[in-house]
Amino acid sequence: MAEKALLPMFPLDLVLMPTEILRLHIFELRYRKMIAAAHKNGSEFGIVRQVEEDLKRVGCAAKVREVTARFEDGHFNIRAMGTRRFAVRSFDSSDECLHALVEFFGDDGHAQANAATVAALITAAEQVQRLVGRGPATWDPNHPWLSFRISGDLPIDPVIKQKLLEMRNEVNRVRFLTGYLHGVMAKRDVRKQRERLARGNGQLRHS
Repeated sequence: MAEKALLPMFPLDLVLMPTEILRLHIFELRYRKMIAAAHKNGSEFGIVRQVEEDLKRVGCAAKVREVTARFEDGHFNIRAMGTRRFAVRSFDSSDECLHALVEFFGDDGHAQANAATVAALITAAEQVQRLVGRGPATWDPNHPWLSFRISGDLPIDPVIKQKLLEMRNEVNRVRFLTGYLHGVMAKRDVRKQRERLARGNGQLRHS
């Protein structure tokens, strides 16, 4: 039977992945209390994406790894890490902070992408990493959640990260993420070609 829990929620306009490190500045009093309690007790809190009034029904639990800075006004900075995914069964807004009854879930089975598919994803990720000017990262091709690790390290569109978070098969996630990264690079190539055409007054010149 799937594990259930009542978690305090931290709605944000972002998507957290399992194993991803998230740096946050905590300033609202209610969230200062919530995060301080989670840190003291070593307990989890939930992060769900909120876009205006829309709250997603699949999110990721997190634990505070460390408080990295404290300020005189009571604000503080933390490093949190995504732990495990959950589906929201119901929200409870009766307390100061939103809570949710959640059911944790994992993948359906343990299927892993083959070596060639994994290599294609890592190659695409490295290309995008260079494209956005990020420093080098090393991804273990044998990591069971490679798709989560890569999507947590790169500036991936939150809509895409939400889809990955909800998918329950690593093979499908690897293929989906590879296709997305190829699309990012293709759009960049189209933009570069248009810029070259504009500079050349409509004539494409070799550079």
